[in-house]
Amino acid sequence: MGALAVLRSLIGLMAQPALGLRRDLVLGTLIELVGIGLTTMGPFVLKILVDRLADGDLSMPVAAALVTAFVLTWSGATFTAALKFRHTMRLIDGLSRALIGRAMASRLPDAASRRDGDSGRTLGQLERLPYSLQLVVDGLIGRVAPMTVQLVVSLAAAATAVPIGYVLILAVVLLAYAGATQGGAGRFHIQAKATNAAATGVSQRIGDVLRNARRVVLNGTTAQELAAIDDEVGVKRAATERLSSMLIGTAAVQYLVIGAGLVVLLVLAANDVGRGRITVGDFVLLQAYAFRLAVPLGGIGFIVRQAGVSLANVGEVLAIGGGGTNGAVPRHPASPATSIRLEGVGFRYGGPEAPDVLSGVDAAIAPGAFVVIAGANGSGKSTLAQLTAGLMEPSEGRILIDGQPAQADDRLRRLLYVPQLVGLFNRTLRDNALYPPTRLDDVGLAALLDAWRFHPDGRAADLDLIVGEQGERLSGGQIQKLELARLTGVEAPAVLLDETTSALDRPSEAAAIAALRDAYRGHTTLILVSHRLWLAEAADMVVFLEAGRAVAGDHATLAATSPGYRAFWAMKGG
Repeated sequence: MGALAVLRSLIGLMAQPALGLRRDLVLGTLIELVGIGLTTMGPFVLKILVDRLADGDLSMPVAAALVTAFVLTWSGATFTAALKFRHTMRLIDGLSRALIGRAMASRLPDAASRRDGDSGRTLGQLERLPYSLQLVVDGLIGRVAPMTVQLVVSLAAAATAVPIGYVLILAVVLLAYAGATQGGAGRFHIQAKATNAAATGVSQRIGDVLRNARRVVLNGTTAQELAAIDDEVGVKRAATERLSSMLIGTAAVQYLVIGAGLVVLLVLAANDVGRGRITVGDFVLLQAYAFRLAVPLGGIGFIVRQAGVSLANVGEVLAIGGGGTNGAVPRHPASPATSIRLEGVGFRYGGPEAPDVLSGVDAAIAPGAFVVIAGANGSGKSTLAQLTAGLMEPSEGRILIDGQPAQADDRLRRLLYVPQLVGLFNRTLRDNALYPPTRLDDVGLAALLDAWRFHPDGRAADLDLIVGEQGERLSGGQIQKLELARLTGVEAPAVLLDETTSALDRPSEAAAIAALRDAYRGHTTLILVSHRLWLAEAADMVVFLEAGRAVAGDHATLAATSPGYRAFWAMKGG
Protein backbone atom coordinates (compact mmCIF):
# COMPACT_ATOMS: atom_id res chain seq x y z
CA MET A 1 0.00 0.00 0.00
CA GLY A 2 1.47 3.36 -1.08
CA ALA A 3 2.11 6.29 1.25
CA LEU A 4 -0.78 8.35 -0.10
CA ALA A 5 -3.13 5.35 0.13
CA VAL A 6 -2.12 4.82 3.76
CA LEU A 7 -2.73 8.48 4.58
CA ARG A 8 -6.11 8.42 2.84
CA SER A 9 -7.08 5.24 4.70
CA LEU A 10 -6.13 6.68 8.08
CA ILE A 11 -8.00 9.93 7.46
CA GLY A 12 -11.00 7.91 6.26
CA LEU A 13 -10.92 5.77 9.42
CA MET A 14 -10.74 8.84 11.65
CA ALA A 15 -13.82 10.20 9.90
CA GLN A 16 -15.87 7.02 10.39
CA PRO A 17 -18.68 7.54 12.95
CA ALA A 18 -18.30 4.00 14.34
CA LEU A 19 -14.82 4.69 15.75
CA GLY A 20 -15.97 7.76 17.69
CA LEU A 21 -12.97 9.82 16.58
CA ARG A 22 -14.74 12.58 14.68
CA ARG A 23 -14.94 14.87 17.69
CA ASP A 24 -11.21 14.62 18.37
CA LEU A 25 -10.45 15.02 14.67
CA VAL A 26 -12.58 18.16 14.44
CA LEU A 27 -11.35 19.66 17.73
CA GLY A 28 -7.73 18.89 16.92
CA THR A 29 -8.11 20.54 13.53
CA LEU A 30 -9.82 23.59 15.03
CA ILE A 31 -7.11 23.93 17.69
CA GLU A 32 -4.45 23.70 14.97
CA LEU A 33 -6.23 26.37 12.97
CA VAL A 34 -6.41 28.56 16.05
CA GLY A 35 -2.66 28.10 16.55
CA ILE A 36 -1.89 29.00 12.95
CA GLY A 37 -4.26 31.94 13.22
CA LEU A 38 -2.52 33.21 16.35
CA THR A 39 0.85 32.91 14.66
CA THR A 40 -0.44 34.75 11.60
CA MET A 41 -2.05 37.51 13.66
CA GLY A 42 1.16 38.27 15.51
CA PRO A 43 2.84 40.25 12.72
CA PHE A 44 -0.26 42.37 12.26
CA VAL A 45 -0.35 43.27 15.93
CA LEU A 46 3.36 44.01 15.73
CA LYS A 47 2.87 46.13 12.63
CA ILE A 48 0.36 48.30 14.47
CA LEU A 49 2.83 48.70 17.28
CA VAL A 50 5.70 49.57 14.92
CA ASP A 51 3.56 52.10 13.08
CA ARG A 52 2.64 53.76 16.36
CA LEU A 53 6.27 53.80 17.35
CA ALA A 54 7.32 55.32 14.04
CA ASP A 55 4.73 58.05 14.47
CA GLY A 56 5.96 58.77 17.96
CA ASP A 57 2.40 58.56 19.28
CA LEU A 58 2.80 55.91 21.96
CA SER A 59 2.18 55.88 25.70
CA MET A 60 3.51 53.24 28.08
CA PRO A 61 0.09 51.66 28.78
CA VAL A 62 -0.74 51.43 25.07
CA ALA A 63 2.68 49.97 24.35
CA ALA A 64 2.20 47.41 27.10
CA ALA A 65 -1.25 46.44 25.78
CA LEU A 66 -0.01 46.00 22.20
CA VAL A 67 3.07 44.09 23.29
CA THR A 68 0.99 41.78 25.50
CA ALA A 69 -1.40 41.11 22.61
CA PHE A 70 1.54 40.25 20.40
CA VAL A 71 3.03 37.84 22.95
CA LEU A 72 -0.32 36.15 23.46
CA THR A 73 -0.66 35.49 19.74
CA TRP A 74 2.84 34.09 19.61
CA SER A 75 3.07 31.92 22.74
CA GLY A 76 -0.64 31.01 22.54
CA ALA A 77 0.18 28.96 19.45
CA THR A 78 2.59 26.87 21.57
CA PHE A 79 -0.07 26.25 24.18
CA THR A 80 -2.64 25.25 21.57
CA ALA A 81 -0.14 22.64 20.30
CA ALA A 82 -0.17 21.06 23.78
CA LEU A 83 -3.97 21.16 23.84
CA LYS A 84 -4.05 19.53 20.43
CA PHE A 85 -1.77 16.74 21.69
CA ARG A 86 -4.55 15.31 23.87
CA HIS A 87 -6.84 14.94 20.87
CA THR A 88 -4.02 13.63 18.71
CA MET A 89 -3.24 10.88 21.23
CA ARG A 90 -6.93 9.97 21.36
CA LEU A 91 -6.89 9.67 17.57
CA ILE A 92 -3.80 7.47 17.74
CA ASP A 93 -5.26 5.25 20.48
CA GLY A 94 -8.57 4.99 18.62
CA LEU A 95 -6.84 4.04 15.38
CA SER A 96 -4.64 1.55 17.25
CA ARG A 97 -7.69 -0.07 18.81
CA ALA A 98 -9.50 -0.30 15.49
CA LEU A 99 -6.53 -1.58 13.47
CA ILE A 100 -5.42 -4.05 16.14
CA GLY A 101 -8.96 -5.37 16.54
CA ARG A 102 -9.44 -5.83 12.79
CA ALA A 103 -6.02 -7.40 12.28
CA MET A 104 -6.47 -9.80 15.22
CA ALA A 105 -9.97 -10.81 14.15
CA SER A 106 -8.71 -11.43 10.61
CA ARG A 107 -5.51 -13.19 11.69
CA LEU A 108 -6.78 -15.51 14.44
CA PRO A 109 -8.69 -18.00 12.26
CA ASP A 110 -5.73 -18.20 9.86
CA ALA A 111 -3.27 -18.69 12.71
CA ALA A 112 -5.50 -21.41 14.16
CA SER A 113 -5.81 -23.40 10.93
CA ARG A 114 -2.32 -23.07 9.49
CA ARG A 115 0.49 -25.20 10.85
CA ASP A 116 2.96 -22.52 9.77
CA GLY A 117 0.97 -19.58 11.16
CA ASP A 118 3.32 -16.59 11.32
CA SER A 119 2.06 -15.09 14.56
CA GLY A 120 5.49 -13.69 15.48
CA ARG A 121 5.53 -11.38 12.48
CA THR A 122 1.99 -10.24 13.19
CA LEU A 123 2.90 -9.53 16.80
CA GLY A 124 5.87 -7.44 15.71
CA GLN A 125 3.74 -5.45 13.29
CA LEU A 126 1.13 -4.74 15.94
CA GLU A 127 3.72 -3.86 18.59
CA ARG A 128 5.25 -1.25 16.29
CA LEU A 129 1.87 0.14 15.26
CA PRO A 130 1.29 2.73 18.04
CA TYR A 131 4.71 4.30 17.49
CA SER A 132 4.22 4.28 13.75
CA LEU A 133 0.80 5.89 14.10
CA GLN A 134 2.25 8.56 16.34
CA LEU A 135 4.84 9.46 13.71
CA VAL A 136 2.30 9.42 10.90
CA VAL A 137 -0.70 11.01 12.63
CA ASP A 138 1.01 13.34 15.09
CA GLY A 139 4.07 13.98 12.95
CA LEU A 140 3.38 13.69 9.26
CA ILE A 141 -0.30 14.69 9.27
CA GLY A 142 -0.50 16.85 12.38
CA ARG A 143 2.79 18.73 12.45
CA VAL A 144 4.76 18.78 9.23
CA ALA A 145 2.07 20.50 7.18
CA PRO A 146 1.27 23.15 9.85
CA MET A 147 4.97 23.64 10.53
CA THR A 148 5.60 24.19 6.85
CA VAL A 149 2.97 26.91 6.70
CA GLN A 150 4.30 28.55 9.85
CA LEU A 151 7.91 28.36 8.68
CA VAL A 152 7.06 30.00 5.34
CA VAL A 153 5.49 32.90 7.22
CA SER A 154 8.38 33.05 9.71
CA LEU A 155 11.04 33.02 6.99
CA ALA A 156 9.31 35.97 5.35
CA ALA A 157 10.45 38.09 8.30
CA ALA A 158 14.20 37.55 8.25
CA ALA A 159 15.97 38.18 11.52
CA THR A 160 19.00 40.37 11.89
CA ALA A 161 21.37 41.08 14.77
CA VAL A 162 20.08 42.79 17.89
CA PRO A 163 21.90 44.71 20.64
CA ILE A 164 23.72 42.45 23.11
CA GLY A 165 21.58 43.52 26.03
CA TYR A 166 18.48 42.17 24.42
CA VAL A 167 20.31 39.00 23.46
CA LEU A 168 21.20 38.49 27.12
CA ILE A 169 17.62 39.08 28.17
CA LEU A 170 16.48 36.60 25.55
CA ALA A 171 19.06 34.11 26.86
CA VAL A 172 17.68 34.48 30.37
CA VAL A 173 14.17 33.83 29.05
CA LEU A 174 15.38 30.71 27.24
CA LEU A 175 17.21 29.47 30.35
CA ALA A 176 14.07 30.00 32.41
CA TYR A 177 12.11 28.14 29.76
CA ALA A 178 14.62 25.27 29.94
CA GLY A 179 14.35 25.26 33.72
CA ALA A 180 10.58 25.02 33.54
CA THR A 181 10.96 22.11 31.14
CA GLN A 182 13.50 20.35 33.35
CA GLY A 183 11.35 20.85 36.43
CA GLY A 184 8.72 18.43 35.15
CA ALA A 185 11.14 16.02 33.48
CA GLY A 186 11.43 13.65 36.45
CA ARG A 187 7.68 13.18 36.89
CA PHE A 188 7.23 13.03 33.14
CA HIS A 189 9.86 10.27 32.90
CA ILE A 190 8.16 8.20 35.62
CA GLN A 191 4.79 8.51 33.93
CA ALA A 192 6.37 7.69 30.56
CA LYS A 193 7.70 4.44 32.07
CA ALA A 194 4.22 3.64 33.38
CA THR A 195 2.80 4.33 29.93
CA ASN A 196 5.39 2.02 28.36
CA ALA A 197 4.53 -0.66 30.93
CA ALA A 198 0.86 -0.35 29.97
CA ALA A 199 1.84 -0.66 26.31
CA THR A 200 3.80 -3.81 27.17
CA GLY A 201 0.67 -5.21 28.83
CA VAL A 202 -1.17 -4.78 25.55
CA SER A 203 1.62 -6.61 23.69
CA GLN A 204 1.64 -9.44 26.23
CA ARG A 205 -2.11 -9.95 25.94
CA ILE A 206 -1.97 -9.87 22.15
CA GLY A 207 0.95 -12.33 22.13
CA ASP A 208 -0.87 -14.66 24.54
CA VAL A 209 -3.96 -14.74 22.34
CA LEU A 210 -2.00 -15.19 19.12
CA ARG A 211 0.02 -18.07 20.59
CA ASN A 212 -3.25 -19.69 21.61
CA ALA A 213 -5.21 -18.90 18.46
CA ARG A 214 -6.68 -22.40 18.25
CA ARG A 215 -7.95 -22.29 21.80
CA VAL A 216 -9.63 -18.97 21.12
CA VAL A 217 -11.18 -19.81 17.75
CA LEU A 218 -12.16 -23.40 18.50
CA ASN A 219 -13.93 -22.36 21.68
CA GLY A 220 -15.71 -19.49 19.98
CA THR A 221 -14.24 -16.84 22.28
CA THR A 222 -12.81 -14.43 19.71
CA ALA A 223 -15.16 -11.68 20.87
CA GLN A 224 -14.23 -12.17 24.55
CA GLU A 225 -10.51 -12.10 23.83
CA LEU A 226 -10.85 -9.00 21.66
CA ALA A 227 -12.76 -7.38 24.52
CA ALA A 228 -9.94 -8.29 26.93
CA ILE A 229 -7.43 -6.77 24.51
CA ASP A 230 -9.63 -3.69 24.34
CA ASP A 231 -9.53 -3.48 28.15
CA GLU A 232 -5.73 -3.60 28.08
CA VAL A 233 -5.73 -0.85 25.46
CA GLY A 234 -8.00 1.11 27.79
CA VAL A 235 -5.41 0.85 30.58
CA LYS A 236 -2.78 2.11 28.17
CA ARG A 237 -5.09 4.91 27.07
CA ALA A 238 -5.59 6.00 30.69
CA ALA A 239 -1.81 6.08 31.20
CA THR A 240 -1.46 8.12 28.01
CA GLU A 241 -4.14 10.53 29.24
CA ARG A 242 -2.14 11.08 32.44
CA LEU A 243 0.98 11.64 30.35
CA SER A 244 -0.80 14.16 28.14
CA SER A 245 -2.18 15.97 31.21
CA MET A 246 1.34 16.30 32.58
CA LEU A 247 2.47 17.62 29.22
CA ILE A 248 -0.28 20.25 29.25
CA GLY A 249 0.71 21.28 32.79
CA THR A 250 4.36 21.58 31.79
CA ALA A 251 3.36 23.53 28.69
CA ALA A 252 1.31 25.92 30.83
CA VAL A 253 4.35 26.66 33.02
CA GLN A 254 6.50 27.09 29.94
CA TYR A 255 3.87 29.39 28.46
CA LEU A 256 3.85 31.59 31.55
CA VAL A 257 7.64 31.71 31.78
CA ILE A 258 8.35 32.52 28.18
CA GLY A 259 5.28 34.73 27.88
CA ALA A 260 6.24 36.83 30.92
CA GLY A 261 9.83 37.00 29.75
CA LEU A 262 8.88 38.21 26.31
CA VAL A 263 6.44 40.75 27.75
CA VAL A 264 9.26 42.19 29.83
CA LEU A 265 11.67 42.09 26.89
CA LEU A 266 9.38 43.80 24.41
CA VAL A 267 7.95 46.32 26.90
CA LEU A 268 11.49 47.41 27.69
CA ALA A 269 12.30 47.55 23.98
CA ALA A 270 9.19 49.62 23.28
CA ASN A 271 10.10 51.96 26.08
CA ASP A 272 13.62 52.33 24.69
CA VAL A 273 12.26 53.08 21.22
CA GLY A 274 10.10 55.80 22.71
CA ARG A 275 13.17 57.26 24.42
CA GLY A 276 15.21 57.05 21.22
CA ARG A 277 17.66 54.46 22.60
CA ILE A 278 17.02 51.91 19.81
CA THR A 279 15.45 52.13 16.40
CA VAL A 280 12.09 50.90 15.29
CA GLY A 281 13.88 48.35 13.11
CA ASP A 282 15.68 46.97 16.18
CA PHE A 283 12.34 46.47 17.88
CA VAL A 284 10.88 44.65 14.87
CA LEU A 285 13.78 42.21 15.03
CA LEU A 286 12.52 41.07 18.41
CA GLN A 287 9.24 39.82 17.06
CA ALA A 288 8.25 36.23 17.43
CA TYR A 289 8.81 34.75 14.03
CA ALA A 290 12.54 34.27 14.59
CA PHE A 291 11.70 32.59 17.87
CA ARG A 292 9.39 30.22 16.05
CA LEU A 293 12.22 28.92 13.90
CA ALA A 294 14.11 27.34 16.79
CA VAL A 295 11.68 24.59 17.75
CA PRO A 296 10.08 23.29 14.54
CA LEU A 297 13.19 23.03 12.37
CA GLY A 298 14.77 20.42 14.64
CA GLY A 299 11.73 18.15 14.48
CA ILE A 300 10.82 18.19 10.82
CA GLY A 301 13.90 16.33 9.62
CA PHE A 302 13.42 13.52 12.15
CA ILE A 303 9.73 13.13 11.34
CA VAL A 304 10.31 12.98 7.60
CA ARG A 305 13.17 10.46 7.99
CA GLN A 306 11.11 8.13 10.15
CA ALA A 307 7.79 8.51 8.33
CA GLY A 308 8.65 6.12 5.49
CA VAL A 309 9.19 3.12 7.81
CA SER A 310 6.12 4.03 9.83
CA LEU A 311 3.93 4.36 6.76
CA ALA A 312 5.07 0.90 5.65
CA ASN A 313 4.21 -0.60 9.04
CA VAL A 314 0.76 1.02 9.11
CA GLY A 315 0.15 -0.18 5.54
CA GLU A 316 1.01 -3.77 6.53
CA VAL A 317 -1.45 -3.70 9.43
CA LEU A 318 -4.15 -2.16 7.23
CA ALA A 319 -3.58 -5.01 4.76
CA ILE A 320 -3.96 -7.67 7.49
CA GLY A 321 -7.42 -6.45 8.43
CA GLY A 322 -8.40 -5.37 4.94
CA GLY A 323 -10.49 -8.37 4.02
CA GLY A 324 -13.72 -6.77 5.14
CA THR A 325 -14.55 -9.45 7.74
CA ASN A 326 -14.02 -9.53 11.46
CA GLY A 327 -12.88 -13.15 11.23
CA ALA A 328 -14.91 -14.25 14.23
CA VAL A 329 -16.53 -17.70 14.26
CA PRO A 330 -19.01 -17.60 17.16
CA ARG A 331 -19.99 -20.95 18.61
CA HIS A 332 -23.63 -21.95 18.42
CA PRO A 333 -25.43 -22.36 21.73
CA ALA A 334 -25.73 -25.89 22.98
CA SER A 335 -28.05 -28.00 20.86
CA PRO A 336 -28.87 -31.69 20.59
CA ALA A 337 -26.02 -34.02 19.68
CA THR A 338 -25.14 -33.77 16.03
CA SER A 339 -24.71 -36.45 13.38
CA ILE A 340 -21.63 -36.37 11.16
CA ARG A 341 -21.27 -38.04 7.79
CA LEU A 342 -18.08 -38.31 5.72
CA GLU A 343 -18.63 -39.07 2.05
CA GLY A 344 -15.58 -39.89 -0.06
CA VAL A 345 -13.38 -37.49 1.90
CA GLY A 346 -9.86 -37.12 0.57
CA PHE A 347 -7.06 -34.72 1.39
CA ARG A 348 -3.60 -33.85 0.13
CA TYR A 349 -1.13 -31.14 1.06
CA GLY A 350 -0.13 -29.19 -2.05
CA GLY A 351 -1.36 -29.42 -5.63
CA PRO A 352 -3.18 -32.19 -7.51
CA GLU A 353 0.08 -34.09 -8.02
CA ALA A 354 0.80 -34.29 -4.29
CA PRO A 355 0.29 -37.70 -2.63
CA ASP A 356 -2.98 -38.38 -0.85
CA VAL A 357 -2.98 -38.21 2.92
CA LEU A 358 -6.58 -39.46 2.97
CA SER A 359 -8.58 -41.03 0.18
CA GLY A 360 -12.23 -42.03 -0.09
CA VAL A 361 -13.04 -41.94 3.62
CA ASP A 362 -16.67 -42.84 4.37
CA ALA A 363 -18.21 -42.91 7.85
CA ALA A 364 -21.60 -42.17 9.42
CA ILE A 365 -21.53 -41.06 13.06
CA ALA A 366 -24.87 -41.13 14.86
CA PRO A 367 -25.96 -38.32 17.18
CA GLY A 368 -24.62 -38.83 20.70
CA ALA A 369 -22.31 -41.68 19.67
CA PHE A 370 -18.96 -42.37 21.30
CA VAL A 371 -16.48 -42.80 18.44
CA VAL A 372 -12.77 -43.66 18.38
CA ILE A 373 -10.49 -42.86 15.43
CA ALA A 374 -7.56 -45.30 15.48
CA GLY A 375 -4.61 -46.13 13.28
CA ALA A 376 -0.84 -46.20 13.12
CA ASN A 377 1.24 -43.03 13.23
CA GLY A 378 1.06 -41.28 9.87
CA SER A 379 -2.19 -42.95 8.86
CA GLY A 380 -4.05 -39.59 8.73
CA LYS A 381 -5.91 -39.60 12.06
CA SER A 382 -5.16 -36.00 13.03
CA THR A 383 -5.77 -34.84 9.46
CA LEU A 384 -9.18 -36.50 9.48
CA ALA A 385 -9.95 -34.99 12.87
CA GLN A 386 -9.03 -31.47 11.70
CA LEU A 387 -11.04 -31.87 8.50
CA THR A 388 -14.06 -32.99 10.49
CA ALA A 389 -13.70 -30.11 12.95
CA GLY A 390 -13.45 -27.46 10.20
CA LEU A 391 -9.80 -26.49 10.50
CA MET A 392 -9.28 -27.53 6.87
CA GLU A 393 -11.40 -28.27 3.84
CA PRO A 394 -11.19 -31.68 2.12
CA SER A 395 -9.50 -31.88 -1.28
CA GLU A 396 -12.38 -34.09 -2.39
CA GLY A 397 -15.62 -35.44 -0.99
CA ARG A 398 -17.80 -33.68 1.50
CA ILE A 399 -18.68 -33.55 5.19
CA LEU A 400 -22.31 -33.37 6.29
CA ILE A 401 -23.57 -32.13 9.65
CA ASP A 402 -27.06 -33.29 10.55
CA GLY A 403 -27.55 -34.32 6.94
CA GLN A 404 -26.49 -30.99 5.44
CA PRO A 405 -23.18 -30.24 3.67
CA ALA A 406 -21.16 -28.03 6.02
CA GLN A 407 -18.34 -25.67 5.17
CA ALA A 408 -15.40 -25.17 7.51
CA ASP A 409 -16.93 -22.22 9.41
CA ASP A 410 -20.13 -24.11 10.18
CA ARG A 411 -18.18 -27.16 11.33
CA LEU A 412 -16.12 -24.93 13.60
CA ARG A 413 -19.33 -23.59 15.12
CA ARG A 414 -20.71 -27.02 15.92
CA LEU A 415 -17.68 -29.19 16.69
CA LEU A 416 -15.33 -28.33 19.52
CA TYR A 417 -11.88 -29.62 18.54
CA VAL A 418 -9.21 -30.16 21.23
CA PRO A 419 -5.65 -30.98 20.06
CA GLN A 420 -3.20 -33.33 21.74
CA LEU A 421 -0.89 -30.46 22.67
CA VAL A 422 -3.32 -28.29 24.59
CA GLY A 423 -2.21 -24.66 24.54
CA LEU A 424 -2.67 -22.91 27.86
CA PHE A 425 -2.73 -19.18 28.43
CA ASN A 426 -0.13 -17.67 30.73
CA ARG A 427 -2.85 -17.21 33.32
CA THR A 428 -4.07 -19.08 36.39
CA LEU A 429 -5.26 -22.68 36.63
CA ARG A 430 -8.73 -21.27 37.20
CA ASP A 431 -8.64 -19.03 34.12
CA ASN A 432 -7.58 -21.93 31.91
CA ALA A 433 -9.89 -24.57 33.35
CA LEU A 434 -12.93 -22.28 33.37
CA TYR A 435 -12.26 -20.94 29.88
CA PRO A 436 -15.44 -20.52 27.79
CA PRO A 437 -17.61 -22.21 26.71
CA THR A 438 -17.33 -24.36 29.85
CA ARG A 439 -19.95 -24.02 32.57
CA LEU A 440 -17.78 -25.64 35.20
CA ASP A 441 -17.33 -23.72 38.46
CA ASP A 442 -14.61 -23.58 41.11
CA VAL A 443 -16.24 -26.27 43.22
CA GLY A 444 -16.66 -28.72 40.36
CA LEU A 445 -13.15 -28.02 39.10
CA ALA A 446 -11.54 -28.59 42.47
CA ALA A 447 -13.50 -31.82 42.95
CA LEU A 448 -12.43 -33.24 39.57
CA LEU A 449 -8.78 -32.30 39.97
CA ASP A 450 -8.78 -33.85 43.43
CA ALA A 451 -10.45 -37.05 42.20
CA TRP A 452 -7.98 -37.30 39.30
CA ARG A 453 -4.99 -36.63 41.59
CA PHE A 454 -3.84 -33.50 39.84
CA HIS A 455 -0.81 -33.55 42.14
CA PRO A 456 0.66 -37.05 42.65
CA ASP A 457 1.16 -36.36 46.36
CA GLY A 458 -2.56 -35.74 46.77
CA ARG A 459 -2.40 -32.06 47.72
CA ALA A 460 -5.14 -29.77 46.48
CA ALA A 461 -4.59 -27.82 43.28
CA ASP A 462 -3.89 -24.11 43.73
CA LEU A 463 -6.40 -22.53 41.37
CA ASP A 464 -4.56 -19.20 41.54
CA LEU A 465 -1.29 -20.69 40.27
CA ILE A 466 0.03 -18.97 37.12
CA VAL A 467 0.79 -21.83 34.72
CA GLY A 468 3.40 -20.05 32.58
CA GLU A 469 3.74 -19.81 28.81
CA GLN A 470 1.81 -22.66 27.20
CA GLY A 471 1.48 -24.22 30.68
CA GLU A 472 5.23 -24.77 31.06
CA ARG A 473 4.92 -25.04 34.87
CA LEU A 474 2.70 -28.10 34.52
CA SER A 475 3.37 -31.62 33.33
CA GLY A 476 1.76 -32.95 30.17
CA GLY A 477 -0.63 -35.02 32.26
CA GLN A 478 -1.63 -32.05 34.40
CA ILE A 479 -2.31 -29.95 31.31
CA GLN A 480 -4.56 -32.65 29.89
CA LYS A 481 -6.37 -33.13 33.21
CA LEU A 482 -7.00 -29.40 33.37
CA GLU A 483 -8.42 -29.38 29.84
CA LEU A 484 -10.53 -32.51 30.35
CA ALA A 485 -11.98 -31.04 33.53
CA ARG A 486 -12.95 -27.94 31.54
CA LEU A 487 -14.57 -30.09 28.86
CA THR A 488 -16.90 -31.76 31.37
CA GLY A 489 -18.67 -28.41 31.64
CA VAL A 490 -18.92 -27.79 27.90
CA GLU A 491 -22.26 -28.15 26.16
CA ALA A 492 -21.69 -28.58 22.43
CA PRO A 493 -23.26 -30.64 19.63
CA ALA A 494 -19.96 -32.52 19.22
CA VAL A 495 -16.54 -32.64 20.88
CA LEU A 496 -13.50 -34.08 19.11
CA LEU A 497 -10.41 -34.94 21.18
CA ASP A 498 -7.21 -35.46 19.15
CA GLU A 499 -5.22 -37.73 21.53
CA THR A 500 -6.02 -35.33 24.35
CA THR A 501 -5.66 -38.16 26.90
CA SER A 502 -2.32 -39.47 25.60
CA ALA A 503 -0.27 -38.23 28.60
CA LEU A 504 -2.55 -39.81 31.21
CA ASP A 505 -2.11 -43.11 33.01
CA ARG A 506 -4.84 -45.71 32.57
CA PRO A 507 -6.78 -44.93 35.81
CA SER A 508 -6.73 -41.16 35.17
CA GLU A 509 -7.73 -41.63 31.55
CA ALA A 510 -10.55 -43.98 32.46
CA ALA A 511 -11.87 -41.54 35.09
CA ALA A 512 -11.69 -38.59 32.71
CA ILE A 513 -13.42 -40.41 29.85
CA ALA A 514 -16.10 -41.69 32.21
CA ALA A 515 -16.70 -38.13 33.43
CA LEU A 516 -16.97 -36.84 29.86
CA ARG A 517 -19.33 -39.59 28.75
CA ASP A 518 -21.51 -39.02 31.78
CA ALA A 519 -21.58 -35.24 31.16
CA TYR A 520 -22.25 -35.61 27.41
CA ARG A 521 -24.76 -38.44 27.45
CA GLY A 522 -27.74 -37.58 25.26
CA HIS A 523 -26.64 -34.17 24.02
CA THR A 524 -23.05 -34.36 22.70
CA THR A 525 -21.33 -36.57 20.14
CA LEU A 526 -17.91 -37.54 21.49
CA ILE A 527 -15.05 -38.44 19.11
CA LEU A 528 -11.59 -39.48 20.29
CA VAL A 529 -8.39 -40.03 18.37
CA SER A 530 -6.65 -42.69 20.43
CA HIS A 531 -4.28 -45.65 20.49
CA ARG A 532 -5.99 -47.27 23.49
CA LEU A 533 -7.55 -50.68 22.90
CA TRP A 534 -9.89 -50.40 25.86
CA LEU A 535 -11.37 -47.20 24.41
CA ALA A 536 -11.93 -48.90 21.05
CA GLU A 537 -13.66 -51.76 22.83
CA ALA A 538 -15.93 -49.29 24.71
CA ALA A 539 -16.75 -47.18 21.66
CA ASP A 540 -20.01 -47.29 19.71
CA MET A 541 -17.96 -47.00 16.51
CA VAL A 542 -14.32 -47.20 15.50
CA VAL A 543 -13.00 -45.46 12.39
CA PHE A 544 -9.79 -47.31 11.56
CA LEU A 545 -7.30 -45.64 9.22
CA GLU A 546 -4.63 -47.50 7.32
CA ALA A 547 -2.49 -45.78 4.66
CA GLY A 548 -5.04 -42.99 4.25
CA ARG A 549 -8.07 -45.26 3.82
CA ALA A 550 -10.72 -46.06 6.37
CA VAL A 551 -13.01 -48.82 7.55
CA ALA A 552 -15.69 -48.16 10.14
CA GLY A 553 -17.71 -50.30 12.51
CA ASP A 554 -17.81 -51.48 16.09
CA HIS A 555 -14.70 -53.09 17.58
CA ALA A 556 -15.98 -56.65 17.45
CA THR A 557 -17.00 -56.39 13.79
CA LEU A 558 -13.70 -54.83 12.71
CA ALA A 559 -11.71 -57.37 14.70
CA ALA A 560 -13.57 -60.15 12.88
CA THR A 561 -13.45 -58.67 9.37
CA SER A 562 -10.35 -56.46 9.06
CA PRO A 563 -6.88 -58.11 9.06
CA GLY A 564 -5.26 -54.68 9.27
CA TYR A 565 -7.28 -53.80 12.33
CA ARG A 566 -6.33 -57.05 14.08
CA ALA A 567 -2.68 -56.57 13.15
CA PHE A 568 -2.70 -53.02 14.47
CA TRP A 569 -3.88 -54.03 17.92
CA ALA A 570 -1.57 -57.04 17.96
CA MET A 571 1.36 -54.75 17.23
CA LYS A 572 0.20 -52.40 20.02
CA GLY A 573 0.25 -55.32 22.42
CA GLY A 574 -3.49 -55.15 22.93
